[in-house]
Amino acid sequence: MDEQTRTGQAGRQILGPAGRAVLGVFLISTVLVVLALLTATGVTHVSGSSYKTEFAHPLWWQAGFFLFVPVFLSSYLYPKRAAASVVAALVPQFVLPTVVVYRYVHGGWGDGLEIFSYVPPILMTPQFAAMAAFGAWLGRRRLRTQDA
Repeated sequence: MDEQTRTGQAGRQILGPAGRAVLGVFLISTVLVVLALLTATGVTHVSGSSYKTEFAHPLWWQAGFFLFVPVFLSSYLYPKRAAASVVAALVPQFVLPTVVVYRYVHGGWGDGLEIFSYVPPILMTPQFAAMAAFGAWLGRRRLRTQDA
């Protein structure tokens, strides 16, 4: 029995290069979210009856705005997957405020203002979409000049 017969699908890959690029964007975004959640200080007693609550570290959370770089690169290299790159970057960024709101409300610290934690990913959406569109446009131009 040769190697191809034993493995059944030798040489077939689950994800092509474009899929791996989108997966890479998703993983980078997910790592930033996990770091933001793990490095948060939680509830800290300041003095008397004062407490500081931090359920996501702001530095790692705001680092998500730099995801426009992998979104741009993925869209430039694989223009047809530009929208998938945007979604891959944004899904974890919207999961983060969901977890933060859950922690605030179920910890008894919610006062209604925690809903503003959705503002950063809402602001990321047009930024990522614009960079993906720009990257895809440049990528299509690059592909046309290579074909000519």
